[in-house]
Amino acid sequence: MSTQIISKLFDYACDILLTNKAVRYVGILDNMGNLLFDKEQNGITLSISDSKSRSLYIKSVLSVLFEKEFDEQVGLLKYNVSHRRKITMISIPMFNHVIMISTEPNENCDVIANSAILIFEKILKNEIPNQMKI
Repeated sequence: MSTQIISKLFDYACDILLTNKAVRYVGILDNMGNLLFDKEQNGITLSISDSKSRSLYIKSVLSVLFEKEFDEQVGLLKYNVSHRRKITMISIPMFNHVIMISTEPNENCDVIANSAILIFEKILKNEIPNQMKI
């Protein structure tokens, strides 16, 4: 499947997530922390400089990768959450990528994360080529 089709699927999944006004930003990262696709709520930016954004992406991917060593003992990681005063960051491992979601603080991140998992699984599960799946 072409990267153009995958990009359209990412765009569609992000659009669905962004209908929730508590979701500020959605980014799709590869396993090296490179930003492949992102979308933000109209009028809202991540408000982090490019160099800091890159560090945040790498940190998100590394946190997911470090958790893998515990998969056998405690089960697969569903998502990581980082609560900050101004935002909450959710990192979800999926299809050999990390979905990074920024939400308003004090929102129910469990509902948002589980919704994101359902949305991305439904849209992408049979659409991503086998070599890209976990």
